[in-house]
Amino acid sequence: MKNATPLNTITDVCVLQTLLDEQGGQYLLSGGVSGALPSARAYLQFEGCLQGNPVVWNACILTLEAYAAEHAVAVDPQQSIEIEVVQGVHWLKVALNVAQIDRAVIERTIIMIRKYKRLRAGRHEYGARSKTQ
Repeated sequence: MKNATPLNTITDVCVLQTLLDEQGGQYLLSGGVSGALPSARAYLQFEGCLQGNPVVWNACILTLEAYAAEHAVAVDPQQSIEIEVVQGVHWLKVALNVAQIDRAVIERTIIMIRKYKRLRAGRHEYGARSKTQ
């Protein structure tokens, strides 16, 4: 997974929670509260769990089209979740079958990641293929 991101990485859940309390939100969006949305991708940080342990997700949520522009993919790719842990930093990339990333997509994705109890490192495909309407 490419870990280049405009975010300053955060690994400590308490540090993230302090920043979220100051901002009054549930996630930190690159570019601040007024981050440039809608877009083909969004970089953000939020709290979640990985294998029962609290973590800070340093995340990129992007459209399948944006993902396909960077990676070799099947003609009809599926949505995917990629998780990588490097030196204590939890990287998350979620490629979604949506036209654009906006706040509603971000919030639904955070809920999905928080509810999925069996997350593990690696790339996992799921859901509808890109050509499915």
